[in-house]
Amino acid sequence: MMHDRVRQRLLYRIHRRYQTHTHGIKLGPVEFNFTRIADPDRVLDQVAAEEDRRELARGRRATDDELHLPYWAELWDSATAIGQFIVNLHHPLAAPQANTQPLGTVLDMGCGMGFAGTVAAALGARVLFADLETPALLFATLNSLPWRHRARARRLDWRRDQLGQQFDLILGADILYDRSQWPYLEPFWRNHLAPAGHILLGEPGRQTGDLFIPWITEQRWRLEQFEQPVPTRPRPVRILRLSPPQP
Repeated sequence: MMHDRVRQRLLYRIHRRYQTHTHGIKLGPVEFNFTRIADPDRVLDQVAAEEDRRELARGRRATDDELHLPYWAELWDSATAIGQFIVNLHHPLAAPQANTQPLGTVLDMGCGMGFAGTVAAALGARVLFADLETPALLFATLNSLPWRHRARARRLDWRRDQLGQQFDLILGADILYDRSQWPYLEPFWRNHLAPAGHILLGEPGRQTGDLFIPWITEQRWRLEQFEQPVPTRPRPVRILRLSPPQP
């Protein structure tokens, strides 16, 4: 009953602004329901229209800090790829060589609607969903409700905020597209990754992803690359696994 009441409260808040669609997700042996924005393009159009009205009112265009584009409203292929990758790594029914050790603590950075972090919670992890946009956190909280006793959400600006905690695993689905963010991401990871932890980044093959690889290795991070097929695109998503920098 408590689960149903919390779900209804979250849906009420979400449906005041957004139309949603809920569908079943199956990643090998892991199954759950996922609620997402029904029409991400409509949300983008609404944000653009609101910004046009604000621009007229203030007589100038928004700065990057002021303009929050709703990238969170799309379920990116990279999130699906990270979800499938960690299922393959950690669920014994997905692969005979799966690592059955507990995932421990997980940070889902720029979590969007919470897909990758929800998969981690389903696999037993204690997950913190973090995003700059409050609506994203509502969706992430909703989607992780079956595991709410080990999932929480908070607003995060990785350029400025510190969480006061280290994590065994940090997830980032499609967060490398803006090169200007890398000098903020790298020290954030240093401060928040446990000494024996890993970072998993989903990257769909953009040029910025190609440039990131030599950049991050110059910072002394250890890098492994994998390819993860997903059903929504012909080419696999690139998975970058980072380990803490060498002393």
